[in-house]
Amino acid sequence: MADIYEALDLRLRRRVAIKALHPEHGRAPDQRRRFFQEAVLAAQIDHPHVIPIFDHGEEPAAPGGEPVLFLVMPLLRGVTLRQRLLEPAMPIADALRLTTQLLDGLAEIHKLGAVHRDLKPENCLIVQRHGRDHLILLDLGLAKIHTGPLLSLAPSSAPGAMIGTLAYVSPEQARELPLTSAADLYAVGVILFELLTRRVPFPGTTALEVLSAHVSEQAPSVTERAPDRGISDDLEALVASALEKDPDRRPESADAFRRALEAAAGQVVAPEDGYEHAKASLTAWRDCADHEALLRARQAAEQNAVWSPLVELIEIATDAAGPA
Repeated sequence: MADIYEALDLRLRRRVAIKALHPEHGRAPDQRRRFFQEAVLAAQIDHPHVIPIFDHGEEPAAPGGEPVLFLVMPLLRGVTLRQRLLEPAMPIADALRLTTQLLDGLAEIHKLGAVHRDLKPENCLIVQRHGRDHLILLDLGLAKIHTGPLLSLAPSSAPGAMIGTLAYVSPEQARELPLTSAADLYAVGVILFELLTRRVPFPGTTALEVLSAHVSEQAPSVTERAPDRGISDDLEALVASALEKDPDRRPESADAFRRALEAAAGQVVAPEDGYEHAKASLTAWRDCADHEALLRARQAAEQNAVWSPLVELIEIATDAAGPA
C-alpha cells in the first residue's frame, strides 16, 4: 500500500524513513482517516517496542498527478521477525524474549483502547540495541480504536470486509464480529506457535480452509508439532490458552500474557548455562584430575542437561582406566 524512502530531515539533520501511501489508496475517506490515525495513535505512545511517528502530512499533487499522504518515522536498520524465521530454528529462550517484547509494546496500544488487528512476523522489526535483539512493533495503519478518547478517529470497516492476515486472524475476526484486545492476543499466540515450531497452527491451502480452521478446529499442541524442542508443560498450556476459540478463555490482557510468558521463560535453560563448569571439567580431565573433572561435569549437567553426555563420557573413561 505504500513505498518507504530513506530521507534526510534538513532541519534536525537526521536520517528518517518516509512512508508514502500509494495515491490509489488515499482516495477514499476511510483510507485517508486510517492512514492519519496511524500517526495520531503512534503519537500517543512513547514506548521502546512501538515505532514512533515524527510527522505526517500531504504532499500537494504534481501537475497531472495526485496528492501523496506520508508519515515520517525513524530510520531503523534490522530484519523482520519473518526473516528471522527463515534462519535455523530459534532457541526457545530467544523466542520467549522476543514475544515478551511484542506483548510489552502491544499492552501500550491496548491501553489507548485500540486493537492492532494485523499482528504478524512481517510487522515486527528486530534491531540491535546494546548487542541484543530488540523488537519494535510496526504498522498501526489497520488498528481499530474501540474505546477511549481517540474513538472519533476510527474509520468504519466496510460490511463483509475482514481485515487482517489470514494465518493470524482470530476466530472472531474471521467471523467479522466486534473485536477486543483478545483478538491481538490470539495473533500473538499464533506467532509464538510459529516461533516454537516453525509452522503456523492452521496452514491450510485456501483462504476458506484457513478461516474455517480458525473458527472451528482445535489448535494442535506445540509439543506435537515440535516434539524434540523440550517445550515445558507450562509453556504448552500458555500457547494453548492464547489460541482458545472463546476470547474470554485467553489471557486476561497483554500484560497478563507477558507475565505468564516471563514465568515460563524462567524455566528455560539458556544455552550458555553450565559452560564454565564444563570448560573447567575438560581442563581438569586434560590434567588427569579425574575426580575434579567428574565433579565439574556433574555441576555443568545440573545447570544444563546438554552437558549430561560429558558426565557419561568421563565416567566411562575413568572406569575403563581403572584405579590409579
